[in-house]
Amino acid sequence: MKKIHIAWISLICTLLLSGCGSREAVPTDVPEPVQEEAGDQVTPTETPEEETTKQETSEPEDQDPSEAESEPETDQESAEHVDNYYIHMFDSFDDLLYLYKEAQDGHYTADQIDLIFGYGDALLERGWPNEASSYDVGYVYYDVDSNGTDELIITFDNEIVEIYSYFGERVKRFYSAPVGYEVTLYPDGILSQYAPDTSDFPGTSWYSYDAGLGEYFEDFEELEGEYYTFCHYDFSGPERDELEARLREDPDADMPVWIYEWYDQLTKTDYDKLLPKSKPVELPEGNKLAEVVLPDGYTPRYEANEGYEEETIPEYLLYVKSSDGYANLRKGPGTEYDVICKIPTGESMEVYRESATDKKGKKWLKVAYWHSDGEAGPDGSDDPGVWETGWISESQVE
Repeated sequence: MKKIHIAWISLICTLLLSGCGSREAVPTDVPEPVQEEAGDQVTPTETPEEETTKQETSEPEDQDPSEAESEPETDQESAEHVDNYYIHMFDSFDDLLYLYKEAQDGHYTADQIDLIFGYGDALLERGWPNEASSYDVGYVYYDVDSNGTDELIITFDNEIVEIYSYFGERVKRFYSAPVGYEVTLYPDGILSQYAPDTSDFPGTSWYSYDAGLGEYFEDFEELEGEYYTFCHYDFSGPERDELEARLREDPDADMPVWIYEWYDQLTKTDYDKLLPKSKPVELPEGNKLAEVVLPDGYTPRYEANEGYEEETIPEYLLYVKSSDGYANLRKGPGTEYDVICKIPTGESMEVYRESATDKKGKKWLKVAYWHSDGEAGPDGSDDPGVWETGWISESQVE
């Protein structure tokens, strides 16, 4: 989906010892990697909690059945995976476009957009929806991987920003372009992402479209005159089939961390052989988001007149009470919103005045939770942690 260089300094130790999963180790002459965070996400800055599995036969009301049936992970297994908690699924392409249109027409803030999309939107960094012309945002349907089914590409000033596709029966974001990067699409789903010399890490990254795993993966790159392949490049066979089957059953299942890692260093000659021989794709003329018409009776995902009261003073304390040992703190009032973190049973939260009822009639409370895994105390104290503000099912507290 996007270039993910997560804590490369620490990951290189793992690479040197184990390579890509069970593959042979990386040569020891690979230069020390540099640390980088992608500018648009998803891929998110928060580190999700380890998944905790169900210990009782009863099931938390805000937990999916597939999540409840998962087997407990050992510490070693947990270290080899990362939650795709930033994934947010949409009912259809139309549903997605209506959300964009709702946010644009309502001139939503970043917090409001985060609430209805489940994560920060890449267009925000480009001045959307308040600082840019509404006609700068467009969309086009195009069969990215030539499989007979169109994907939905969101554009800004005619440049690719995001690519969405169906994953199972719902729509998922497969790719998001960092602001300031030049993105070029090639046949068969190949995509290049060029970072100019003025960026922190100039070079070109090459991605392949993996419909089975639901993401664009970086396969090889040129970075400051050095050339590398990534673990996804040769990821195939039963191991890959098993991962695809697991993700098809549960799109929020863990993705192996090593699949995003550097695998081998290349010579320039070998790198040049990997480059596509075909010309870039010329996308057809698309449509403007400003021309999308919301259907009659459309109910906004976020009611702007109710507001997003981030600074509301907490009213009282509640405590998590769950037979599963934890409750999910979510980004919005419903199980369709992404999990921010898991709050253990017995932990306290500050509860705000704001509450909401989801489409199933379940009541949700807006709460603030002190998350002790943060890096610095927001009040200047030495106690590391961060306040997480989100939503929790009323049935999971007392």
